[in-house]
Amino acid sequence: MSKSYYPSAFDLHEVCKYYLRRYELNNIIQGEGIFMMNSTAEDIALKLSNLLLDKDKLDIIQGQAYKVSENYSMSGFSINSKGDYSLNEAYETLRTDDSITLSDGYKLSILTKETIGDKDCFVGSLDYRKKKPGRIEFMDTEQGSSEFKMFDLGNGKWQIEVNGTKPNDGREVKRLFESIIKKEKDVSMSFLEVDKMKPSQTISFFDKLMLIGLGSDWSYQDVKQLTFRRGQDNGTEDNNDEEEATDSDLMGIKQAILEGKNLRDADFVKKFEKQGCMFTAMTFEFLHKREPKKIHMHAEFKGNPKIFEVSIANYYEATGKGAKFELATLPKNDCLKLQSVFWNNAKDTYYKVLIEG
Repeated sequence: MSKSYYPSAFDLHEVCKYYLRRYELNNIIQGEGIFMMNSTAEDIALKLSNLLLDKDKLDIIQGQAYKVSENYSMSGFSINSKGDYSLNEAYETLRTDDSITLSDGYKLSILTKETIGDKDCFVGSLDYRKKKPGRIEFMDTEQGSSEFKMFDLGNGKWQIEVNGTKPNDGREVKRLFESIIKKEKDVSMSFLEVDKMKPSQTISFFDKLMLIGLGSDWSYQDVKQLTFRRGQDNGTEDNNDEEEATDSDLMGIKQAILEGKNLRDADFVKKFEKQGCMFTAMTFEFLHKREPKKIHMHAEFKGNPKIFEVSIANYYEATGKGAKFELATLPKNDCLKLQSVFWNNAKDTYYKVLIEG
């Protein structure tokens, strides 16, 4: 929060009402020595907005309002050089250049080296502050943080995996690395972009990803959600508005899979493939082959340009014989590991589909 600015009662009320959860509001107001029993979250928000709060309390409110629930998402990109390229050294050079990092509102961590599986990588994090014009004044500067991993693939090739909790995290890490390589003549970045594929290739992409998504420990069960973008339809101009598949369409896909067919054999898919339909997002359900747990993995091309990212929509466990699956919490490390497996399988699938044409 700016030292010279105190939010209006209206701004505080709007932020507390629409961004903070009840238990967060309770914690803040009880810290002021006020206990509101049998009150709604809106009642507490109204009371808070009329108190004179110190800077620490305002910073807590602002920070919690910006914080998104622990719904981690993962995106990534590649950096390619014609010769050997030390991306970690280039990062450290930028990190120590205050004229760049401060002007962009960035705070960069020191890189640490880790071994993940059989691969060595450098792990770093980015904290950022970004002006958001049009918001109420108290919320006009977005705060975010994301972690990224840099894998040296050899021969001048690097892979960066980005873990964040809000949509802007991946874009800010992308901007960071664009700053790192912008003065390098023979270094470029590449992404998994939907617009590099033909409409039919997007269908093949999701079709193949459905079968290999989480590896050999998990089996595909169902399609829970599908988003598509219509192409030319009966000679009309392109319509780029995205639509959700109906329940009956999803049932048709499920039935085709149960009959041993692939995604493209479903009547719904055949119809829209002829119309130049482009698939942009899908949520798959996978069942663990040995343990009583299942997971909904969401795969989506999003943003502008639309770049691929993955997230876990839901996670379920069953305890005891004959027990039903119930929503459960997946530990952060397990969440990030599964997302990494899924994203890397998607990356391999993406390039295979492009090569196949």
